[in-house]
Amino acid sequence: MPGAIGAVTGFVDREIGKSIYAASSLQRVGKGGALAASGGNILNFSSAAGVGNGADTTEDILFTATLPPNTLDVAGRQILLEAWGLLSATNAIKTIRLYFGASIVYTAAIVTPAAVTAGDWSAQLLVTKVGVGHNTQIALGTADFSGAAVVRNVQRFVGGSEVDTAPIIIKVTGQSSVATANSAVCNQLTIGGYN
Repeated sequence: MPGAIGAVTGFVDREIGKSIYAASSLQRVGKGGALAASGGNILNFSSAAGVGNGADTTEDILFTATLPPNTLDVAGRQILLEAWGLLSATNAIKTIRLYFGASIVYTAAIVTPAAVTAGDWSAQLLVTKVGVGHNTQIALGTADFSGAAVVRNVQRFVGGSEVDTAPIIIKVTGQSSVATANSAVCNQLTIGGYN
């Protein structure tokens, strides 16, 4: 019968464009019986050329974003920050920091001597709201560098205190101990939210 659901397209249900689902909605993962709450990228910033530190030794903001209020509204909600870029081969200490507000700051400091070729870096910060009240988070930060010697850095945070009913500033910064521009470059920052 023309116009019947699935009669022409073969689809029983189909959506076009964006949809909003309740945070309590569950989706099937694959063809198995596992169910997962909705989640995905909230924001994504990318630059093929990258954004680097200035010709100074101060900490410079490479990417920044604002997380909307009440994103972490109940215990168990998570925010995942993922960033990556390139460190130059200057004989300096390069420092990459991921900020979740002011109370959770993940720092990865990497020494890249002049004899070492430039290397890629990646850093992740997983923040989880804990407790039934507001303003309590825990987090785990990890970073990798792929220069001549692979460097791995892991740091745990307990007791983040960002006010989750207000906007939260998220940023990636870069810093070099030698005043050389673009010693620490960020190409991408992705902010994901998970229920």
